[in-house]
Amino acid sequence: MRKLIIAGNWKLNAGAEAAATALAKGIADKHGQTDAVDIVFCPPFTSLRAVQSVIKGTKIGLGGQNLYPKADGAYTGEISPLFLLDCGCKYVIIGHSERRTYFKETNEFINEKVKCAFANNLIPILCIGETEQEREAGKTEAVVEDHLRGGLAGLTAEQVKGMVIAYEPVWAIGTGKTATPDDAQSVHAFCRKIISGLFDETTAQTMRIQYGGSVKADNAKELLGQPDIDGALVGGASLKADSFIGIIENSGAL
Repeated sequence: MRKLIIAGNWKLNAGAEAAATALAKGIADKHGQTDAVDIVFCPPFTSLRAVQSVIKGTKIGLGGQNLYPKADGAYTGEISPLFLLDCGCKYVIIGHSERRTYFKETNEFINEKVKCAFANNLIPILCIGETEQEREAGKTEAVVEDHLRGGLAGLTAEQVKGMVIAYEPVWAIGTGKTATPDDAQSVHAFCRKIISGLFDETTAQTMRIQYGGSVKADNAKELLGQPDIDGALVGGASLKADSFIGIIENSGAL
């Protein structure tokens, strides 16, 4: 049985130390010792230490929103995997659609980041997903397969078993639109089919695949109740303690 993983991607929000601390504390006070589901906070880089201090001694994990695939060097404005580790991170989001769109990140560069995460004992959360135009053109499966093949290139089956895939249809991120549970399930099952072909069926059935895209407390039960959906990567609804707690409590894992 795959354990659900519910991660909050705070993006460029809750960056002030007081706000980040209050948000983390509000959730940790309620579910800091919850063991039935893996809970992860991914705050802005400047808030990592503040959030780390709040969740110390809890079962909540900490994650970075990105990394640069070098330990150090002349890379102005970037974040090293060693810096993430120093702040207590266990996870790192890689290949988010906003990185692909705004910063023109390619499959090859994303793959380099995934390998760097593994080399530094960080668990990658690899984001994949199609745009609205690609969906309307019937290209969902082609895009998802391209992202999977590119992002997982050169990895071992053991590495893939230990990472997380986040299927996030771009058209559903922050728009209020959400894939129906059946549609989301269909794409997640397709992901496992591709991973089985690239590696093996055991790997496909072991690794966790989250859904992301306007996940809220009121749709979490149906989405996370699908057989191939193993949690959620939550954006806007992770910025209020009550709404994120609602997702956790409606996940069906407790």
